[in-house]
Amino acid sequence: MLSAACKDAIRAMIYISNLSRKKEHAGKFISIHKVAKDLGISFYFLSKNLQKLVKAGLLESHRGPTGGVKLAREPSKIKLIDIIAVIDGMDFFSTCILGFEECSDENPCTVHNLWASKRQEIYELFKNTTLMDAAENIEKFENIKV
Repeated sequence: MLSAACKDAIRAMIYISNLSRKKEHAGKFISIHKVAKDLGISFYFLSKNLQKLVKAGLLESHRGPTGGVKLAREPSKIKLIDIIAVIDGMDFFSTCILGFEECSDENPCTVHNLWASKRQEIYELFKNTTLMDAAENIEKFENIKV
């Protein structure tokens, strides 16, 4: 499934999206230290992954005392699959779940046909869910913390 790095990156992006919608943070850069602290993620681990998202054009970064990161585009324009592609790559959606290199439609492993439809459903879920959708869904449930 998704790596810990990818899950953390998605959580951080949701967090940044939610903060950027608040009046006091609108248009401002958000400290990576703050994001890491509030989410309970290692600063160095998180900053490495957020830098990948900057290079991919999903975040903007700025150094200095008022530096940090902010979304490079509207949360409604960022799909979860965009984040996954940058952090984990797309192999999950095209490789055998059991790890067999020779597994394919022509040469299926024992769970190939069962997994293929589920894999496609998961892909569609991430492809069709925006950062805005994820942020709004989190806000609906008081007991779920990013």
